[in-house]
Amino acid sequence: MLSGRREQHQAGIPQYNMDKVAFLNLSLHSFNQERAWEKFFDGGDKDSFNLYIHSKSKKKCRFSDHYIDKIIPTGWGHFSLVEATIELIKAALKDEGNEYFSLISDSHFPLYTLDKTISLIKERYPKTTFAKHFSFHTKVKSQLTFRKGVKNYKFDEYNAVCQFFVLRRKDAIKFVETFDHWSKFFVKNEVIFADEFYFWGVGKEIGVDFDMGQATTYSDWSIRRDEFGKIERNPKAFKMLSSAMVKFYREKGFLYSRKVMPNTLVATNPFLLK
Repeated sequence: MLSGRREQHQAGIPQYNMDKVAFLNLSLHSFNQERAWEKFFDGGDKDSFNLYIHSKSKKKCRFSDHYIDKIIPTGWGHFSLVEATIELIKAALKDEGNEYFSLISDSHFPLYTLDKTISLIKERYPKTTFAKHFSFHTKVKSQLTFRKGVKNYKFDEYNAVCQFFVLRRKDAIKFVETFDHWSKFFVKNEVIFADEFYFWGVGKEIGVDFDMGQATTYSDWSIRRDEFGKIERNPKAFKMLSSAMVKFYREKGFLYSRKVMPNTLVATNPFLLK
């Protein structure tokens, strides 16, 4: 079974690798494709990573040992998503060996092996790195909505970014230490898309030296409309994931794809692809 367990740190077992990647999963459960992720984590250096899962259901599964203790009741587009992310970061900071923090979700799917993914994170993300939002219509809507969600403070800029970014340890500490102050300016329990702005916007205010660079995650934000003619606000779910698709997303610089669902036909083994 995979390593990187939370209780290793809590039990006082020494952590010798001081350059680990912390995978932070903000999730309804654990992973939609649990077996693939188990193979991913079991297939590489078990001392090179830690896994932390904010699971709303806390349902027993093969990843239960990686659930963090404090769970925030989250709502779609609410500030609670930022609060839950902060709890994941807090949990990961307890292990002093965690240096890189990669945000993922239950619908993520790895495009490389564990060792290759970690190598690419360290190579491509020397700084905390955000990426511009894939969807122009979602970005514009998010900016307009978000302005209503900030009270008693004026940010100089509004820029929606992908919420699945890479964070470096020193910056993770800054976000945790300043959270109580900055959270006071945000509207709670309303759709304000804070998860698409908070870390970028606050990072600028507190002097985080970040990059705007390559997104870690491929999502299909092609324009689609629901039965009422409204533009869909979520990325398109995969019906199938093939070897050709994996290779194409790799060529574009991605580490993961999303949204891969429990019923997605995964017609490839990305861990065997060259």
